[in-house]
Amino acid sequence: MLNEINISAAQFRKLVTLYSIGSTIIVVPAAITADAHQDAWIASLFGVASGIGLVLLFTSLGKMFPTLTLMEMNEKILGKLFGKIVSAVFVLSNLFISSQVLYYVGNFLTTQILPYTPLTAIHIAFMGVVIVGVRLGIEVIARSAEILFPWFVRLFGLLILSMIPQIKIEHIQPVLEIHPKAFIRAVLTFLSMSSLTYTILLMIFPSHTPDMKKATQSFYVGNIAGGLVMVTLILLGILVLGPYYSQITMFPSYELGRRIDVGNFLQGIEVVIAILWFITLFFKLCIYFYATLLGFANVFHIKDYTLFSFPVAFIMITLSLIVYPSVSYQKDWDTKTWIPYSLLVGILYPLFLLIAGFIQNKKRRSSNG
Repeated sequence: MLNEINISAAQFRKLVTLYSIGSTIIVVPAAITADAHQDAWIASLFGVASGIGLVLLFTSLGKMFPTLTLMEMNEKILGKLFGKIVSAVFVLSNLFISSQVLYYVGNFLTTQILPYTPLTAIHIAFMGVVIVGVRLGIEVIARSAEILFPWFVRLFGLLILSMIPQIKIEHIQPVLEIHPKAFIRAVLTFLSMSSLTYTILLMIFPSHTPDMKKATQSFYVGNIAGGLVMVTLILLGILVLGPYYSQITMFPSYELGRRIDVGNFLQGIEVVIAILWFITLFFKLCIYFYATLLGFANVFHIKDYTLFSFPVAFIMITLSLIVYPSVSYQKDWDTKTWIPYSLLVGILYPLFLLIAGFIQNKKRRSSNG
C-alpha cells in the first residue's frame, strides 16, 4: 500500500528545500557566527558545497534499492533480526529529534511572541496541525508544500529587499580572518543541521518518487536552494546586525525582521520571519513525524502507520518539555553532542549500508552468473 503512494519530483524538490531550512533557520545563524564571526557566510557556502557530496551518498543508496524505504533497506542488507534492531534504534532517535524540533517552536514563541502562553499549549497546538497533515499522508504534505512554497519565496524576497538599505559592507571585513580549526567547526555546525539529517528522507526517496532521474535532480536542487537561503540569511545577519550581535542574540534572523524600516512606513514586520519559520518547521516536523510513525509500523508489522499517531505525538510533546532543561544545555548539546551524532547517522550509517549493499549485490550476481 505504501509503495503505491507517490509524489512528483517537483513536490519532492520543494519538500527537500523546506526541510533543509527547517530548524536550521533558528539554530545555525548564531552558532555558526560564534565560530566563524564575519566569515560565517563563507563557512556556510562550504557547507552547501559539502552537502552536494552527501546528497550523492543518499541518492546512490536509493538507486541501489529503488522500491524500498530506509527501514526495508536495513532488513534487506543487514538481515531480519539485526535490521530490525537498527531500525528500532533509528526510529527512537527520530522520536527524540522530533521533540527537539518541537522544542524550538515553543522556545521561540514563548521568548519572542507569546511570553504568557504555557509552553505545553503551544506544543499541543502546533503538534495538532502536524498530526492532521501526517494522518492525511505524505501526498497531502507534498501538495501543501507546493502551495506554501511560493509564499515562502515571496516573504523571503520581501525580507531581502527590506534589508538592503541597512546593509553595511564593513561588517564582513576583514575577510578570511578565521582560524582553519574554527572554520571547520563552523562548516560542521552548518552540515549537522542541514545535509547530515537527510538520512530521514530515505523514508520518502526513492520509494515514493517513481521518476528516479528527476527525483535525484530534485534532491540536489532542493539541497542547494535550501542551503543558499541559509547562506543569504547568515550574510544578511552579519551585514545588518554585525558579527558580534549576530552571535550573541538568540534569533538573529528574527532580529532582522525587527530592524525593517523602509521610509518610516514599513516597520516592525518581524511576523514575516515568524511565518517563514513556521512554514519550514512545519514541514520538517511533518517529515520526522511521518518517518517515525512509518518506522514504528515497520518494526511492529502494522500496515496502518496512523494507528501510532496519537500515542507517539503524546510522547513527543512530553519529551519536548524536558529534552532541553535550559537554553545553555541546548547550546552545549548542539555543539558538543549533536555534531558527532549527525556524522554517525548522516555519513557512517548510510555509507555502511551502501558498501554492504554493494558487496551483497555483487555476491548475488556472482552466484547467479
